[in-house]
Amino acid sequence: GYGTARKKDVTGAVVSIKGDVLREVPAPNVLAQLKGRTAGVDIVSNSATPGGSGQIRIRGNRSLATNAGTLDALDAPLLVVDGIPFGGSINDISPDDVASLEILKDASATAIYGSRGSGGVILLTTKKGRSGKAIFNYDGYHGTSNVIDKLRVFTGPEYAAFKAEAAAAIAPASSLYALTTFETAALTAGISTDWQDLIYKQGLTTSHNMGFSGGNQGTQYSLSGGYFNETGIIPNQKFERYSIRAQIDQQINKRLKIGLTTLNTLAYTRNPGGAGVPVGLMRMTPLASPYNADGTVNLNPNAAQTDAAAISPLTLITKSDLIYDKTRRLRTFNSLFGEVLIIKGLKYRVNVGLDYRQQQQDNYNGIQTYTNGSVAASGNNGSVRNGEAWTYTIDNLLNYETTIKEKHRIGFTGLFGIQKDHSQNSGFFATALPADYQLNSNLALGTVTGINPQNANDNPNSFSERGLVSYMARATYGFDSRYNLTATIRRDGSSILSPGNQWFTYPAFALGWNVSNESFMKNISFVSNLKLRGGWGKTSNQGINPYATLGGLGTGFYNFGQGAAGQQLTVLVTTLPNSSLKWQSTQQTNVGMEFGFFKNRITGSVDVYSHKTKDILLGVNLPFSNGATSTTKNLGKTKGHGLELNLSSINIQTENGFTWNTDLNYYFNREEIVELTTPSQKEDIGNGWFVGKPLTVIYDLNKIGIWQTADAAKLALQTSPVQKAGQIRVEDLNGDNKIDASDRQIIGDFQPKWEGGITNRITFKNFDLSVVVYARMGMKVLVPYVTTDGSGSGYTFFMQGRNNQLKVDYWTPTNPTNAFPRPDASTDRFLFASTMGYMDGSFIKCRSINLGYDVPKSILSRAGIQSLRLYVTAVNPFIIYSPFVKGGFGPDPEGNGYGGGIASQQAGNSVGAGGTGGAGRQISVNANNPATRQFNVGLNLKF
Repeated sequence: GYGTARKKDVTGAVVSIKGDVLREVPAPNVLAQLKGRTAGVDIVSNSATPGGSGQIRIRGNRSLATNAGTLDALDAPLLVVDGIPFGGSINDISPDDVASLEILKDASATAIYGSRGSGGVILLTTKKGRSGKAIFNYDGYHGTSNVIDKLRVFTGPEYAAFKAEAAAAIAPASSLYALTTFETAALTAGISTDWQDLIYKQGLTTSHNMGFSGGNQGTQYSLSGGYFNETGIIPNQKFERYSIRAQIDQQINKRLKIGLTTLNTLAYTRNPGGAGVPVGLMRMTPLASPYNADGTVNLNPNAAQTDAAAISPLTLITKSDLIYDKTRRLRTFNSLFGEVLIIKGLKYRVNVGLDYRQQQQDNYNGIQTYTNGSVAASGNNGSVRNGEAWTYTIDNLLNYETTIKEKHRIGFTGLFGIQKDHSQNSGFFATALPADYQLNSNLALGTVTGINPQNANDNPNSFSERGLVSYMARATYGFDSRYNLTATIRRDGSSILSPGNQWFTYPAFALGWNVSNESFMKNISFVSNLKLRGGWGKTSNQGINPYATLGGLGTGFYNFGQGAAGQQLTVLVTTLPNSSLKWQSTQQTNVGMEFGFFKNRITGSVDVYSHKTKDILLGVNLPFSNGATSTTKNLGKTKGHGLELNLSSINIQTENGFTWNTDLNYYFNREEIVELTTPSQKEDIGNGWFVGKPLTVIYDLNKIGIWQTADAAKLALQTSPVQKAGQIRVEDLNGDNKIDASDRQIIGDFQPKWEGGITNRITFKNFDLSVVVYARMGMKVLVPYVTTDGSGSGYTFFMQGRNNQLKVDYWTPTNPTNAFPRPDASTDRFLFASTMGYMDGSFIKCRSINLGYDVPKSILSRAGIQSLRLYVTAVNPFIIYSPFVKGGFGPDPEGNGYGGGIASQQAGNSVGAGGTGGAGRQISVNANNPATRQFNVGLNLKF
């Protein structure tokens, strides 16, 4: 950041990965390529739809929050592209344009970016031109993708037995939830429809990137264009990106150099039906024909069922022209620099970043479609949303480097920088549009509203601006290539914090000792490199929304009389201002070792770190007696520690051209809450926060099995709630034969015990093979579709026989399992249902297998071709280990959604004590679009 350094002089925790290594995993963005490739960087999928990205954390979370969006703002790392901070979607960067990626992990490395680097920093450097002959290159691949596996649901006969058991559980017996006349006829006719088979299709992925680069001593240039297209396994879902990149560096004279890099992308995302189509498919009755006798689509196959309004998912295909969901995103990201050599060793440089983003979302839902069950002619709806954002960054840098008597290396960097961010969004909705063919092109013809009529909290209209002013000084000193010192101090001023608290100063120090350069190491021949380093520093965070210090107003109505004329618009305080809001700060200590043995046949690094965070920026709910519902405060403290290991080895290297290399990484991170709102508060049960415990614990009742008929004596002692055989049995902590809030406990954690990855590369003459494997072990995952709480969360009517669901091993008098309870159609509020939603999410996955062949140069030279590599790749070819998959709960244990599905429940006979807290903000394994297995064929051409 802000310069370059020799690797042996670096004192902070920094990891560098070449773009070619990342591209061993074909993917739409670098985050997907980076997954499992380096220690301390945790990337979890939160969507499997085309163009989906992931949640990234470097050395874990530091903040407390109740939703994932806030945590992303506070704990996500800073992305810097060619020296300029890059906000927004990672999909705006083509992976083919990336030359290298550096990750700054500890405070001594990230302090130069101040508050923006509090969650770590990822530096992306795009490809540059070089002096020499102009080179043209083409990289492209094409492939197919299919679901790894389907969700296992009940077949027709199994569903009939399931419904019968659910109806039999009602006392007195009732036929209300038995098979309908339609289903009975279908069962007799042998109909058993697999709705997933009817909807899932083969996806296609295409990537093309071509460019040329070259230059001379005075001018270096690079120009490239790319196209990426990924279609999903759900009909008409796709992600499409066009990109153009240009770069030029010009040496004007001996003292002056200028350069420009521009990245421009146009991306389209089409997502009809959204990410949740599979959960709808799972709910469909298998005892219904998808088509009528005349071959037309059976629009309402769930007739007379609880889900009677669910229109056939086949309308995603047959009525695709009435289901319109498209997002167009335009971005131009530009970085300009000018550099002046003042005197020998002293340079002034200005970096100017201009970033503009514009996005439009179009939506239309015609009647009697999968996304709109309305049958009224005026029941259609459409919307349009527009958003624009721009950021400008100006950094003034003064760099000085000198070497004294060949032993003393001195460096200094000074910075004054400013950054301003602007965001503005608008949109409106309409119903009762006159004609389908117009889609949402003229919403004024319908009934228009500025707020989503289906969701009163969905208001697309917003405006915000924020600014940051920064000063930074960094000094480096190296002696005799043995000892290195780095000292940094930075001061940031933020526009969004309270006056008097808008500035924060960050100090950081780090030392490095190249032990292998000492004279006493000369006779230790097997040690090629040995370096010790340690650092300490502070970072801070101001990742809250602008205007949080000012409070907020909302609107409502007050009745002064009868009828509409008596209603007056009112304005009321909804969020209290905070005139003392200040920075959230973190101090971190890092101790590391880098090593190389046997002429660097074995190389690697080990880092141990700890961090402490205080004055956490936290949204706080207030009692209604305050006159407002919430405010933002500085509350709470957390801490964390961890260990990271990166290891590379050349296992075999022979004279006949056979080599085998291995890259291995292993790490763990432990987080802990030190203090909540006051030093005396030890727990916040509503949010699942406990002093001395991790930030991501699961606090709930502990399911220990299912009550069996042999437990009649124990059941007779139960006083509250009264239970019976076949129901969920939870642990009675205090032995009072009553299950209430006092029986809840910490039963698990969403944080892995350890994570890691291994990449093996084998080359033999012109052939190369790489295999990437990664793992997340020892954590729970949230699975909303195997639980329900009757309040709209989770899977509505799970285990009640009112619709189809995941096929599970459920209790019956003749199948006394301890897995899932007896189906019961009499209630939509299962006792202790939340306890079914936590599962072992450990996994080891093969991320990719890549086999390539370099065509011999003797053949290529005749055609003027410099190099040609042909390859085939399998992405997500198989899962090596997963209790979740082995148990039949889903095709993939990795996340594909955010939280949700298990709401807090009150203790009582009708509901029982339920889960709380962290579940709402965690990555979940939901019945959303499943992960896919891809097979690609590609080539790399250069001439």
